[in-house]
Amino acid sequence: MEHFFNPANPIAGMTGISTTTTTTTALFLGDPSLLGAAAGRLNPGMPCMPGMPMGGVDPALMGMIQQQQQMTNMLLYMIGMLLGLMTGQQGGAANNPLASPLGGGTPPGGAAGDGDLAAGGGTGAGGGGGLGPDVPTNAPTEKVGRFIDIAKAQQGDPYVFGATGPDKFDCSGLVYYALKQAGVNQPRMTADGYMQHYKNSRVDRANLKPGDLIFFYSPNSRGIGPGHATHVEIYLGNGMSMGTDNPSEGARIEPVNWGTFIGGARVPELYR
Repeated sequence: MEHFFNPANPIAGMTGISTTTTTTTALFLGDPSLLGAAAGRLNPGMPCMPGMPMGGVDPALMGMIQQQQQMTNMLLYMIGMLLGLMTGQQGGAANNPLASPLGGGTPPGGAAGDGDLAAGGGTGAGGGGGLGPDVPTNAPTEKVGRFIDIAKAQQGDPYVFGATGPDKFDCSGLVYYALKQAGVNQPRMTADGYMQHYKNSRVDRANLKPGDLIFFYSPNSRGIGPGHATHVEIYLGNGMSMGTDNPSEGARIEPVNWGTFIGGARVPELYR
């Protein structure tokens, strides 16, 4: 007897395959079409449609199927979390196609544009623990407050890739503009450029203070790898930040997206 293969339903049209094999395959793959084929073999003539009870299927078998699907979803979620940790992201599973659909989308402050006009250079400093060797130990000067106030005054300004003000910015352009107005003269850098420039004054999450720069990594199409910053904002304290993400949001104050946070840095020039 010939066996015919139907790509739309690899079980339908096959002969000589046992109900047990079909059902086991369906259980393993969690594929509704395979489950339907299994149900049809258990009780021919009883259609199995998505969202409808499978006619003729033993309730115990249904329970096994549901339990297997739950276990499969949990396994995929754990794989997504593991892959996220391997790329240095606390919330990496939310960006992984294998993660649970309950993970949702990218939270505020995450993967948005950067305006990468200058070379970042160097290797990734990463989130790191503790403090870098050049972190200022003295009390903040008035420059810190001015830096924060200037940045916050730009709320509502549009996001424009590569812009550095005075009324439109990208993420690193806003940092450059606010630093310059606060008296810190330095070349325009990318998010990763700032991360590398201030790698010796890095701070971890537990040691962040208002006025620190905070860096984020998200998967991107610009060739920026894990451990390097794709986005930068200004920490305001109490879990809030000032930055500009994309054209749909513009410059605004928002909760820090700790899920894509990879480290912070203190600007020594603001403490002199």
